[in-house]
Amino acid sequence: MAIRRIVTGTDESGRSCFVSDGATSQLVGFDELWQSAGADPLASAAAAGGPPARLEPAPGGSSWRVFDLPPDEVVAAYLASQNVPEVEASGFHRTDTLDYVMILDGEVTLELDRGAVALGPGDCVVQRATRHAWRNKSGRPVKMAVVMIRLPAP
Repeated sequence: MAIRRIVTGTDESGRSCFVSDGATSQLVGFDELWQSAGADPLASAAAAGGPPARLEPAPGGSSWRVFDLPPDEVVAAYLASQNVPEVEASGFHRTDTLDYVMILDGEVTLELDRGAVALGPGDCVVQRATRHAWRNKSGRPVKMAVVMIRLPAP
């Protein structure tokens, strides 16, 4: 599925306008649709594309992503070969974010310390900074959309 991103803004006269309309930059299975950072999210620039340097958005920021979660064996091999400090070898991780997740295509299981739930297209999760892992035993990628909002420092 090609993803089209339309960005609106305000011109010099204070009138609403379209700033951009086009495809996102994409690496295999990953679209970084937008990032905001700091106190003025409207002044933030669109992401250049590709996976982020970190899983979490910058402090005070947010991110909007669509991605294909590979099957478990692909994720396990990747974690074994890369240094991903936010993610345990088991796939469990916790971010200081409030996440809105929607399953667009495929089936995936959300695993928590106490329990698990199977999810499919149209299912939505409000992930509230809890330790969790995504389990994809389907043998094919699962397409997910997520908005991550970085929580303020305590």
